[in-house]
Amino acid sequence: MINKGVLVTLVAAVLLATAPFAVAQHQHGFYYEHSFGETSITTGEIGVMVNSNGEVPRFRWWNESDPGTDYHVMFSAFFEANDTDKDGAFTPGEDQHVGAIFPFPMVDWEFSGFVTEEQNDVVTALHFKFTSTDTISHHGPGMMTHIPGMSGMPGHMSPMDVEIEIRVHFYLATPDQFKFDLRVSGWEWTYDDSILVFQFIVAESQHLHSQMRQVSDIDHEGNRFSFGYGWMEYAQNAFAGNATHQVQVHASHGPCMGVQEGNAIFIAFENFGNETLDYDPIIGFTQLGTTWTFFGIDYVQLLILAGGVSIVAVVVIVAKNRQ
Repeated sequence: MINKGVLVTLVAAVLLATAPFAVAQHQHGFYYEHSFGETSITTGEIGVMVNSNGEVPRFRWWNESDPGTDYHVMFSAFFEANDTDKDGAFTPGEDQHVGAIFPFPMVDWEFSGFVTEEQNDVVTALHFKFTSTDTISHHGPGMMTHIPGMSGMPGHMSPMDVEIEIRVHFYLATPDQFKFDLRVSGWEWTYDDSILVFQFIVAESQHLHSQMRQVSDIDHEGNRFSFGYGWMEYAQNAFAGNATHQVQVHASHGPCMGVQEGNAIFIAFENFGNETLDYDPIIGFTQLGTTWTFFGIDYVQLLILAGGVSIVAVVVIVAKNRQ
């Protein structure tokens, strides 16, 4: 007959070994709220704040396990440019702005509210979007736009009824990142061979502090931009005409163009005519490498191993006592 004290001790060991793992699993879920014009989301690994009070969409995100630095992506503008060097990308100082500018901060935006997907009463995906609600006006022929860092060029005769949608997606399967779909419809081109450039500014700050600073460096490798532990990954193709054909995408970075300051990333789309453009970059952070290890086994693996060893020990002792 097994000693009750021994059995209690072994059961307690099993519970202690597996309890942290159970808590970690429980923390993997979506927590989200919308109040005072701010939308907050956390997956247990990444924390994100998105302003949603009619202002230009802006993402702020951080590592939930080590929230020392927040990273910011601020949508700045769409503008058309001549691809002077014919490399498909926007090169500040060489490629020239032409025609219309869609300034994100000058346009009103509508927040959709949340849409969730659930499985067994657990939220597995979270979606929301921002939609522009204004048309943009152009200067007529012979008139020039004057924007610092951009040469003035003639615009269009009448307002352009362009609509921009930014659809944001969080998935429980990838809790350290999120993606946003960009949809552009109604763009009126100045030239048939120009490119459309999407500019957004990258910055950082102390966690939840309002004062932002420029990121020290933007590293461009493959189809990923890295800045500190934050990153943005972009696809090399977009889709036009309800995904009937692909549109080439080239990305670059440099000083922000226009009246805003800071480091900017430029995503350039080849001319897609009068069709609708769809595109979907991904934003996330790189793990800080602080996972506690023991002889090369990380913490979660060690807990699973400890739980398994404890269960085996219980089985062996019970078997011996029965003998």
